[in-house]
Amino acid sequence: MLLQRLSPSRDTGQVRPLPSRRSPMMLVAGVALTALGALVAWQVYGVASERVPVLVMARDVPIGQQLQAQDLRTVALGLDATVQSVDAAGKSTVIGKRAAVDLRAGSLLSPTQVTETLVPAPGEVVVPVALKSSRLPARGIQPGDRVVATALSTGATGAGPAQEQPARVDRVGPPDADGLVVIDLIVPAAAGPALARQAAEGAVAIVLQSRAG
Repeated sequence: MLLQRLSPSRDTGQVRPLPSRRSPMMLVAGVALTALGALVAWQVYGVASERVPVLVMARDVPIGQQLQAQDLRTVALGLDATVQSVDAAGKSTVIGKRAAVDLRAGSLLSPTQVTETLVPAPGEVVVPVALKSSRLPARGIQPGDRVVATALSTGATGAGPAQEQPARVDRVGPPDADGLVVIDLIVPAAAGPALARQAAEGAVAIVLQSRAG
């Protein structure tokens, strides 16, 4: 009896922890998330590292001026596929062309910002004509259309070579708050002043010519 009292008890009262077990599904999910993160990081790094040499303006070039080699410099950029740019390999194709808009130093050069021909060309002028929709063809007017600007009056301002003046549409603006559409017409320089006076009086209508050739 005394020995039983002095011997240590086998029951210590402590709870043994259960062996840890990981669910196979948790392991699979963890591996998948790790792989997905690595894939996203690789794609981001790939896009950032895919830099292409493109042309950037080295100095300001005003509209109408010819581009020279010293106006351009090459910069390697990572661009989205939707961004229009001129590859550095095409530098020779833009040298000698004219700026279609004012080009600013440091700006990315776009193919639409250079042109081989200026508007207006020598011997031509651009006359803005503001017209109501009722004086425009229902099918609309587009840049490049050949039209005839017809004077609506026969007075002194309606006389002259611009009374029925063939013209070419350069640009078409959006309707303003009053519903007027401004159309830039390219006409011979000699006919410009008379057509401008008629346009200022609102005495011009547009006749659309054939678009076939």
